[in-house]
Amino acid sequence: MPFPFQEALSFSDHLLAAGLYFLFALAGACVCGGSVFTLIAGSRASESMDPRWDGLALLCAKTTRALAAWAVCPLGLGLWVVMMAQRPRMMEQLHSIFLAPALLGLLLFASGLCCSHQYISSWGRDRHESRLHSAWGVSSGIGFWGAAAVLVSAWAFSVHTGAWVAEPTLSNAFWNPAFPAALLTWAALSISAFGAFGLLYAATRKDGAWRSALAHELGKWMAAGAAAGALGWIWWGIGLPESANQKLVFWLVAAAAAATAALGGIAYRWGVRVPEMQGRRHAGAASALVVLLAAISGWAYVEAKGDFQIHRYMYRNGIIIEEAEDSKQTGLWNIVNLGESMPAQEELGAFGFRAQCMACHADWVKPQDPARLPRFRLKGDALRFLGELRSKHPPYPLLAGAPEERRALAAYLETLIAKSGRTLASRPEPPPVEPKPSAPPAMVSKPSPEDAEKRSENPEAGKPEAVEKGAALPVLPTPDAAQAPERTQEANLPEKKDRPIGSPAPPAAAPSAEEPGEAGGVSTVSSSPPGDGPDAESPADGKSVSAAPSSPPDDSPDAEKTEEKNSP
Repeated sequence: MPFPFQEALSFSDHLLAAGLYFLFALAGACVCGGSVFTLIAGSRASESMDPRWDGLALLCAKTTRALAAWAVCPLGLGLWVVMMAQRPRMMEQLHSIFLAPALLGLLLFASGLCCSHQYISSWGRDRHESRLHSAWGVSSGIGFWGAAAVLVSAWAFSVHTGAWVAEPTLSNAFWNPAFPAALLTWAALSISAFGAFGLLYAATRKDGAWRSALAHELGKWMAAGAAAGALGWIWWGIGLPESANQKLVFWLVAAAAAATAALGGIAYRWGVRVPEMQGRRHAGAASALVVLLAAISGWAYVEAKGDFQIHRYMYRNGIIIEEAEDSKQTGLWNIVNLGESMPAQEELGAFGFRAQCMACHADWVKPQDPARLPRFRLKGDALRFLGELRSKHPPYPLLAGAPEERRALAAYLETLIAKSGRTLASRPEPPPVEPKPSAPPAMVSKPSPEDAEKRSENPEAGKPEAVEKGAALPVLPTPDAAQAPERTQEANLPEKKDRPIGSPAPPAAAPSAEEPGEAGGVSTVSSSPPGDGPDAESPADGKSVSAAPSSPPDDSPDAEKTEEKNSP
């Protein structure tokens, strides 16, 4: 379906939405807290049979019913209308996700209002002995708190979606990670709000004993609620996912926890310890802290979502993350305007700005203040910035649209900068890259024909002389034990292949001075010329082993003369 893109919102629109949210939250908290204090005052009236407690219970019940009927209902309806106008895509998604819980919440609120009316209507002398009358009061409280739990769950879901993104089920949406802590903070705010306004009522009583008793009862519940609220704020802040404005959210959570702790301190000091000293000044300070706490709660809720309307699911511009990925292939214009041809670049860029940037940067379309526009200096910086949104600017939403839509959006941003009076300089051409000098190829010397003939006649002739005569050579272990006897036999055979016919066999080398006891030992080999001694016998096995010459054949002219002399 097409995107219901929102247009630019003025400051008055945001102020209206914030005011409605604040009043709705404060009225709802007083309704939930009033249902609790109605039951508390009724139980005290049954225990003490004091008509003043009975009258206080009736006053709390009537106040709760009036707030629910004449404050929560109109404010909730007005807030829903404003949110539908400002955030239509978010409200559409929340309605589809929380359809069953929303209907259940409306039913619970209506039943709570009806039960509250019946509880007040059945007020009489024999009400303390009637269980049905008490059941009406308990049912009224359950209805109001159940409806509040549904709203708190949806509020917490948009801040922390949890496992719902991977597995979108109703249970994962309702029991999101932030829901328990958010419900605890809501309960603390409800009890503290009605208790603080109750202290104002108690401060106007002329009877000192009655004023002290009422302040003491309200102080106990307020102190307990403030302690739970401080823990709830800490729990909620720790469980929040990371966002771009993490520091601001941290300070808001710290301020909310501090305000809750200060409220509990006032309730404990002048409600529990010295209730007779409680006055209008202390009640006024507690009421001011409740108002401040409600404002901080709304602010923290907005900032905790970061750049999302629904965290990790929908951006502030109303585009779902998956749709932003799909639009890179099909184009954002083709998704929204089905069947229409692509417009010119200027209109396409204005469309992309309205669709993706207007929600947070509506002031960019006003050319009167050039300082509000992005600080691009060169032509092409806008296109490069849009291309680096994901890698270098993660707080921004994913850029939707095809490459030509990105270029059109960059050109539109440069047009807005030009209309504001600023001039973008041309990007300088990069200096030419000098080629690196290549290294000359290595010279390889070719062997002469005489050296090639010598190497073909004697393969060992080309090897360098690595060991001097008379030096000690290490005996290396044979790589394959199975081939060692064969190599030993080949070494003992006289060289017949390269020896000329009729020439006498060369005598074996002299026996070595040391024989290795194990493989890998060291033997000293005598480097006497051929014909100086007979074959040596090994003392270990009695077999004759000829010692290999310690140096390769000599290629000197004397060696050639000796070979010619020995030849027939």
